Amino acid sequence: MLTPAPHVHHATGPSGTAVLDVRRGAWLMLDPDASKIWHAVTVRGGTAGLADEIALPTGQDPQTVGGQIDAFVDKLVVAGVLVDTDRPRRVHRRWWRR
Repeated sequence: MLTPAPHVHHATGPSGTAVLDVRRGAWLMLDPDASKIWHAVTVRGGTAGLADEIALPTGQDPQTVGGQIDAFVDKLVVAGVLVDTDRPRRVHRRWWRR
């Protein structure tokens, strides 16, 4: 399950979503389309079915849209804004305590 990182605050308005990464002191501004993805992740816990919701009304291919959604979510995870709770946390051990 994906969830916002503990050091991230977000707010959604009519023109998109603003995401504040407190740790880095950086803002991430999401347009309305990216906000749909953010909303699906933060409210529903994932993007299952989102590609169909976006693609079918606009006549796009759901597989293509799904790939774009997955790539965007991966970028958010790499940036540290989203955390995958299904993936075990990597434990950093001090070299002298091994």
